Amino acid sequence: MPSAGTQDGPKQPMISSFFTKAKESQPTATRKRQSSPIDLTSDAEEQPPTKKTRVENAAVPPKETPTPPVVNGSLTDSSKPKTRKQIGKAIVQKWRFKPSQVQAASATSGTALTGTDAAEYRKAQERREILRKKLLGPNNPLTRRSEVEDVTLEQGESPLGDDEETAAPEDSDEGTPTAAMELRHKFAVKGKAPNGEGKGKTKGRGKKAVEIGPSGLSFTPLENQIRDLKMAYPDTLLLVEVGYKYRFFGEDATIASKELGIAAFPNRNFMSASIPVHRRPVHVKKLVSRGYKVGVVGQTETAALKKVGDNRGGPFVRRLQALYTPATYVDEADSLDDDDAFGQTTTRPLMCLIEELRGGMGADEKVMIGMVSVVPSTGDIIYDEFQDGHMRSELETRLTHLNPCELILPSNGLSKTTERLLSHFAGNSTAGEGVRIERIAKVMDYSSALEVTSTFYSKKAEEHPNASESFRTGKLMATVVDLPHKTIIALAHCINHLTAFGLADSFLRTKFFAAFTTKAHMLLAGNTLSNLELFRNQDDFTERGSLMWILDHTKTKFGSRLLRSWVGRPLVDIESLNARIDAVEEILYTSSPIIEQLRTVLKGTPDLVKGLCRVQYGKCPPKELASLLSAFNRIARAFPPFETRADVGFKSSVLNDVVYSLPTMLDAVTQLMQPIDLRKARDNNKDELWLDPQKYPAIQDTKDCIATVEYELGEHLHEIRKTIKQPSAKYVTVSGIEYMIEVSGIQAKKLVPADWSRVSATRSVTRFHTPEVRRMLEERERHKEGLAAEAEKAYQSFLQEVAENYDLFREATNKLALADCLLSLATVGKQQGYCRPAFVEDDRIEIVNGRHPMVEALISDPFVPNTVTLGGDVPRSRVVTGPNMGGKSSCVRMAALIVIMAQIGSYVPADAVTLGVQEAVMTRMGASDDLIKGRSTFMVELSETSDILKTASPRSLIILDELGRGTSTFDGMAIASAVLTYLVQDINAKTLFITHYPLLAAELEKQFPTEIANNHMGFIEEEKLDGTTEINFLYKLTAGMARGSYGIECARLAGMPESVLDSAMTRSGEMRKLVEQRTEISKLRKELHLIERCLKTGSDDASLKVLMAMVN
Repeated sequence: MPSAGTQDGPKQPMISSFFTKAKESQPTATRKRQSSPIDLTSDAEEQPPTKKTRVENAAVPPKETPTPPVVNGSLTDSSKPKTRKQIGKAIVQKWRFKPSQVQAASATSGTALTGTDAAEYRKAQERREILRKKLLGPNNPLTRRSEVEDVTLEQGESPLGDDEETAAPEDSDEGTPTAAMELRHKFAVKGKAPNGEGKGKTKGRGKKAVEIGPSGLSFTPLENQIRDLKMAYPDTLLLVEVGYKYRFFGEDATIASKELGIAAFPNRNFMSASIPVHRRPVHVKKLVSRGYKVGVVGQTETAALKKVGDNRGGPFVRRLQALYTPATYVDEADSLDDDDAFGQTTTRPLMCLIEELRGGMGADEKVMIGMVSVVPSTGDIIYDEFQDGHMRSELETRLTHLNPCELILPSNGLSKTTERLLSHFAGNSTAGEGVRIERIAKVMDYSSALEVTSTFYSKKAEEHPNASESFRTGKLMATVVDLPHKTIIALAHCINHLTAFGLADSFLRTKFFAAFTTKAHMLLAGNTLSNLELFRNQDDFTERGSLMWILDHTKTKFGSRLLRSWVGRPLVDIESLNARIDAVEEILYTSSPIIEQLRTVLKGTPDLVKGLCRVQYGKCPPKELASLLSAFNRIARAFPPFETRADVGFKSSVLNDVVYSLPTMLDAVTQLMQPIDLRKARDNNKDELWLDPQKYPAIQDTKDCIATVEYELGEHLHEIRKTIKQPSAKYVTVSGIEYMIEVSGIQAKKLVPADWSRVSATRSVTRFHTPEVRRMLEERERHKEGLAAEAEKAYQSFLQEVAENYDLFREATNKLALADCLLSLATVGKQQGYCRPAFVEDDRIEIVNGRHPMVEALISDPFVPNTVTLGGDVPRSRVVTGPNMGGKSSCVRMAALIVIMAQIGSYVPADAVTLGVQEAVMTRMGASDDLIKGRSTFMVELSETSDILKTASPRSLIILDELGRGTSTFDGMAIASAVLTYLVQDINAKTLFITHYPLLAAELEKQFPTEIANNHMGFIEEEKLDGTTEINFLYKLTAGMARGSYGIECARLAGMPESVLDSAMTRSGEMRKLVEQRTEISKLRKELHLIERCLKTGSDDASLKVLMAMVN
């Protein structure tokens, strides 16, 4: 077969043959022709092979001997024998669609359209143009498409986008007939973009530039939506609702995979990870407990609404619906997940700090700090403004007490010391996870902050229906204005922060604001909380082995939180103390059935405080609301109404007040429970909640519309039966698809109209939807979505009605928490060996046979009791010496813990305790450095001691354990002596001072015989036959001073090698003798000097007195 370029062979097939009858091809005896563009409309004899035809058969050359093609008088390469590989390549090129221009093909073959061919081509073009005008008119989409593509081609881009197809730049579109251009563009195959030409490349019709992602593929509409969301919320871990799952994308998916233990995999341009819808609360809680800020992005439109809306062709509209951080995650009151499993993040506060430099010896030595701490899940708000020193001990105390899980801090303006302390605290949280820090771009001044707060409260007064009456009277705003200036600034920033989370309503009721420091409570410093192990032990930092572990026998979570605040802030008002301890005693010894009824009411009660806050925020689901209302109803009906508090019948006014307040909410609970169906509420069925349909008529109207559509569907079934000639035909539901008609296979071909939609099929039947069924199902779906919207609106309205009674319910809940704490303390008092402390007006402490409460509970051996008396007829301070491991620290800790337990209102582990109310318990114990804060061991000791000296009072109990051991012996003794002297002479505080300096103890007792007494922990010293000494500890506080510390014996108990111990014993004896010799020499020298003075001056009475004292 001759090539396209030969003069004797047939002409090259042209695109114009699409419009004219193709000429019959003339067979010739040639070898296989060269590759050329394929005419899709050609009637040539050679046709592409069918699927069953083997490719090898197509490559077999004709039996005739071909004539070698001649181009320009020379043989072409086709005259040479071809290999199998070349033949296969020729076949591929043969059947490949390559829409090159006619001119380009002609130029390649070395010929041009002339004569008859050109005339035929022009006639075909004229006929096609006439046809185009008749059929398409001026609005020809092919013409418009060509114009757009031509613009692209002018910019230097190939319409194909493939390297092979654009290898010949000579093939331009200039002079190409319009018909060829249009068909070429219509059938052009887009190839992959060359390297480096991804972004900004135009694809498709050239109307819009499509950006290529990192995978080499363009971004889908969903991926573009995700990119926009990440740009709007760059610091948030986004959980996106996609269909029936929630998905993480990109870096969020990698983080979620690491933290949640789920799989992350590449999906087009992003990494992706997904979780089921029902597991969302668990996974979100786990992420926020680890310090992440999590946003939940939901679909704001359903499929039915999307289908009839303006967004039919686009992706689902998605918006951020919820935002959570460790402090702002408000989970359900009856959540099955235990808070302890997540570090108790849901009850830890959010704290905002504002600092102002006040000068001093350095620029930041003294500062004024304003603080607001809020727990959104419970509505507890604590504020304070305080002045702090260089070591920021006051700030550290508040951080230790409140233990925030999130801090709101200025971006700049905090002093270096404060930043260092906060960074250390954030990285070493007691919950085991880091504390999240949110930065404020610009701190407001007082005027701006006051405007923000006043605007917030005035707006709530006008718009918020659950605002309290204090809004209208102005009492609330007056309370806010009376707050300190720095506190108001911190409050304004907290309001702005929580507004983004929808939780700013926690500030609506200032009656629940509480100052951190009050005259009615003792403030325990942070190191005291740690040294005495009030909230957690010092071994594994868990609650087991702490004072809270001993005292907490509460039945409710809100009761446990109240007890924790009691432990951290003991009472200092003797009347309040006696009232609380009287209530505990009456619970122990009364036979009233009311106490048992109280225990029954508390058992199984959900976290009512958290539930009320969720109601106030509008986040409470019907199931939780049913639980809350049922619990309040049960509590309100537990006791009959009383006319007066005295009618309850208890001697304790505290118990009378608790029981009297519970029935007062019965009317409100009954009124709220009347319109709601609790059974439906427990199923979270919002559209079936209301017993009275007229309460929210819009819901009933929507239900009527749904019923009408379903009636019409039933009527339409009669028409369907006539159509398919089956009188008994019924609708069927399969896999959730409703209102389908099943027709057998034979009848489906004969009787089913063409406009019926085939839904599914089996071997025997085919299921259809009629056009009317499809229309009515869509209409019913729209009504259902409208019903869901109306039900949600009605439910939110009902939640606001419940929130209007927030104050009443919260007061009753607080009383119930008080009863829970009193019952817990009564449980402690039932233990053997516990007694009621007696409070007196004078300042003294008398503990008879006291025991350490935690050690006694943890060890199996009986605890050795000790008696400690301070003040009254005995010295107010005691210096405790004795051997190491002798129990000195346990003894002084026991005294401090008994004082704290007594002032909490608890019974104490002792035979008898008489106590004057103490204003503070301060400790300086242990030895540890603090490298993060840049403080050495000795610096830590001196800093804590300095804070004690600044804040101590005569009614303070001070514990000092081995002060001065972090430096040289002489410096340490000097500092210890000076500190104890200051405490005795200047402050007159009650002090328990542990030391291993016997000389210091002796001198101080001689100096202050009526104020300081020496005691030591008893022991028995036995000398063995091998010359070693064995110490048996008695753990009993005994009068007098110990002869030594017996450190070598303690080393022997620790298991040190005997050779080391022998060497230490020898060195100890040598150093003891050396010190004694130096002491004697110094004494003799002083005596000689005084004698010399006496001889020189004659009679010097002062010198003689000193000399006589030394001799004696």
